[in-house]
Amino acid sequence: MPHPTGSCESRSPQHTLGFRPGGTFKILQFSDVQDGPEPDPRTLRAMGALLDAEKPDLVVLTGDTVDTNLCRTEMDIRTAIRGIVEPLETRAVPWAHTMGNHDVDGLERIGLTKRRMMAMFRRHKFNVNPPEPRGVDGAGNGLLNVCASSGEGPVFGVWLLDSGAYAPERAGERELGGYDWIRASQVAWYQATSRLVERRLRRKLPSLMFFHICLPEFEKMWKAGGAVGERNEAECPARINSGLFAAALDRGDVLGMYVGHDHVNTYEGSWFGIRLGFGGSIGYASYGLDAQGEPGRDRLRGARVFMIREADPWTFESRYLCAAEARQE
Repeated sequence: MPHPTGSCESRSPQHTLGFRPGGTFKILQFSDVQDGPEPDPRTLRAMGALLDAEKPDLVVLTGDTVDTNLCRTEMDIRTAIRGIVEPLETRAVPWAHTMGNHDVDGLERIGLTKRRMMAMFRRHKFNVNPPEPRGVDGAGNGLLNVCASSGEGPVFGVWLLDSGAYAPERAGERELGGYDWIRASQVAWYQATSRLVERRLRRKLPSLMFFHICLPEFEKMWKAGGAVGERNEAECPARINSGLFAAALDRGDVLGMYVGHDHVNTYEGSWFGIRLGFGGSIGYASYGLDAQGEPGRDRLRGARVFMIREADPWTFESRYLCAAEARQE
């Protein structure tokens, strides 16, 4: 797999991410399938339609892939993961996963750890999640390198972070509640790895960053105006701001941060030069807009599409595509 410090070594050819001969690299973001043990057939059809329409070079699943509250055993979780990634595996599309809060809801009851569940994702042939960095909170943190079309070295990066699940009941003398935050060890790991990559490459590596729960900056950006897309529910960030956005702003290599979690938000915009955006929801098993009635009426089930060009990797194109639109094309 691509080494986080700047090489394009690979354990096998299908795990090497690279620009196509024409100099393009396309990412598809799926979020919030939130199902199990058997995925909703409508979800799998929607995923298939989007994959066939866009033909991505990488898919990032930004959490709540499995609702482990619906699973009673470890085998149920394995079955759910296998079913959900089947559209990716049968099409031989490289994919990566970041953990969400519903991915871990039922793990303690079943007797599993988050890292053990993450290992279940990694067992699949076309999964490209790198090994866990040592001493870093969470599971599934990593950096993927997208190599030059010539195969010579990284041109672009994809950061994967675990944004946790739920806040501790108490922190010091205060009751918190709400959702978790990206911890200090993760921020420090990103900063250290970013610096190491820059030293090895003798340049910064332009990149996108994916995780599940949005940062407080998302709401600030929306209220400031200028974002494009829909906001149909209030953002649900942690009540603690652990400084990831400030760290990325300081390093200057993250072009955008993209999340899931809020199923019916699909907006994106720029905040101090970093684009922030939602990936909506692909899963029909959980809440959405216009969810009652005949299958296919839910207009916001879909995915976010990213296009990066090797000739200018410091810019990228992004759009939200509904599954219904993909089926019509």
